Amino acid sequence: MMAKAHITVGMAAAFTAALPGSVPEALPVVTGAAIGCLICDIDCEAKKERDDSSRWRIVMALVAAAALVEDQLLDAGMWRAFLEKDPYIRFAGVAGFMLICAFAGAASHRGFAHSLSALALETLCLWLAFPAAALPFAIAFASHLVLDLMNKRPVRLFYPSKKGVCLRWFYADRLADRLFASAGCVWLAVLLIGGLRTLS
Repeated sequence: MMAKAHITVGMAAAFTAALPGSVPEALPVVTGAAIGCLICDIDCEAKKERDDSSRWRIVMALVAAAALVEDQLLDAGMWRAFLEKDPYIRFAGVAGFMLICAFAGAASHRGFAHSLSALALETLCLWLAFPAAALPFAIAFASHLVLDLMNKRPVRLFYPSKKGVCLRWFYADRLADRLFASAGCVWLAVLLIGGLRTLS
């Protein structure tokens, strides 16, 4: 699937699981899901997919950064938890995440970056740095894998095994992609509107 489908479905899945009841509770969900929904595609090779993913990864990085800034302004807890951690643990989390992403980006498309190994390692590293964002990250990441498994190109889900897995149901950039993107957007809107009504 293309980036918009991964973003809307990943965000909707993370919000469905977390059901935050306030803006401070929503900030780690936004942070984790914004990173997790597209981090898999750091390994894109084809120009069309690489350009689509790169552009939207920048947007999602800005969304995550904005949520972190808002967290600091509201003293909602993410930054406080980060700063209260042992500095060696913080460093291990941030450095480990960056190293794993570098390895994933250098690997072949739908290889390590699209595996359960990457999901587990990146979630662990994020948990060491920003624990509240780790579960939303994992859910958004997992939703990316599920969507890509429906495509016609194999995903090396059980890396380092060379055998790929796919259901061969849909092409990545056709009707199914637009349907998933729309459905994710609608469901996310329902969740956000429902959350605002609960707060009011």
